[in-house]
Amino acid sequence: MPKLRSPGDVKMAINEKVDLVLQRYVRQPFPTIPEALARYVQDELRRLETAIQGLSEASIQAADEPPANPRKGTVRFALSPWDPLGNGTLGLVVYNGTAWVAV
Repeated sequence: MPKLRSPGDVKMAINEKVDLVLQRYVRQPFPTIPEALARYVQDELRRLETAIQGLSEASIQAADEPPANPRKGTVRFALSPWDPLGNGTLGLVVYNGTAWVAV
């Protein structure tokens, strides 16, 4: 178990289901067997789709309603009628895992 720097220091693991994490795309080696080509292309397209979807979710977007399933780290530019802070303020907000806060 890693040592913590101070008694109040808590290290938490990143959880891809609740934290916004970008997956880097790195091309896999090309197959040497011709019969494996179809599977290779299918897998690469699936991995590209996942990487592009992650970039889309992580980008700052103007929104007039909250995303259906925000993850910790999601950033939006809040527009009316959405009022994530409950005080009528519009602008950049980030989801901290439990609530939207101003950036």
